[in-house]
Amino acid sequence: MKREKAFEKNSKKGKVFLGLIASVACLCLFSLNSVHAKESDTARGLKVGIVDLNSVFEKYEKRKSADAQLKEQEKQYQKTINDKKKELVSLNEKIQLLDLGSEARRKDEETFERKNMELESYAKFAEKNLMKKYKDYFEGLYKEVCKEVEAIGKREQYDLIIKKEEPELQSGGISELQFKVGIKTVLYHSEAVDITSRIIDNLNKKYSEASKGK
Repeated sequence: MKREKAFEKNSKKGKVFLGLIASVACLCLFSLNSVHAKESDTARGLKVGIVDLNSVFEKYEKRKSADAQLKEQEKQYQKTINDKKKELVSLNEKIQLLDLGSEARRKDEETFERKNMELESYAKFAEKNLMKKYKDYFEGLYKEVCKEVEAIGKREQYDLIIKKEEPELQSGGISELQFKVGIKTVLYHSEAVDITSRIIDNLNKKYSEASKGK
């Protein structure tokens, strides 16, 4: 009877011991899998891309089209301003031929002042409106570029995509030169990580397809 109880007790201890071994084995397996996953990530390496923003903006067809439209708008504003200036010059010449103190001269001088104020007001309006259009369209382009970069980054599992800009160092004073050098973010990169041309191609393709649909 004692032997049976002792055997039963030892059996329970054995089961507990086997359970502990199984638990430890599972933990070890989980740890090994985690290490393996980390080693795989390390082996894959950091996937980095470089994008030259200046080149993208320069070669994006939508920007060329927008630039042409804005320049045309600027020409129209300038033409109106020039016409108003010519009108003032002509009116001033007329005033100079009138007698001082005459009623006709007084009226023309009032007209001149009013038209001169209108010219100044229109010139400020034209400048403000044009600057807003340039700002809005540039912000829109920048958002499009960022969206395309993000799409490629997620689709092709990039860990990091860095902005690259090549500043013009030949012009300006020492302060401007220091500023340009200070904002340069990439000093060297392999051509293999440069995805600028792909960004440009993708943007131009989408813009071409959108233009055909209009």
